[in-house]
Amino acid sequence: MKRILITSPHFTGEAELLFREDGVLCKIDMSGCNMRKATAFSFKNVVPGHIDELQQAFTDKQVTVREAEYEVSFEMFWIAYAKKINKARAQPVWDKLSKSQQVSAWAGIKQYDKFLKKENWRKKADPENYLRSAMWENEWS
Repeated sequence: MKRILITSPHFTGEAELLFREDGVLCKIDMSGCNMRKATAFSFKNVVPGHIDELQQAFTDKQVTVREAEYEVSFEMFWIAYAKKINKARAQPVWDKLSKSQQVSAWAGIKQYDKFLKKENWRKKADPENYLRSAMWENEWS
């Protein structure tokens, strides 16, 4: 996941854009800045759907675009996974994952949960097994 921070003299704070590993925009977060309604509307219309178009989208605009590291804490994972079992066993497995794997594991929870809801006969794996088996890499459909 790529995290892009946008600043401008037209607002204070930073707007955050998140792009998935395949470069597709997945989130626009303007809670860290104080854009006026009209500015926010214009901003959303300028933000491209793919990271490859990002530089071109903000050419001739008074903005600063910078990439920042995106981190997901174990607590964020634990809350999102929502199966509260064997936390003490899951934490060390999480700590051994790279930052990129941690982000992917956290982001993959939503697709995994959607699959489980559709296939209601299948039980959700314990968090430790989800992490140890890299289940976020499965194609849940």
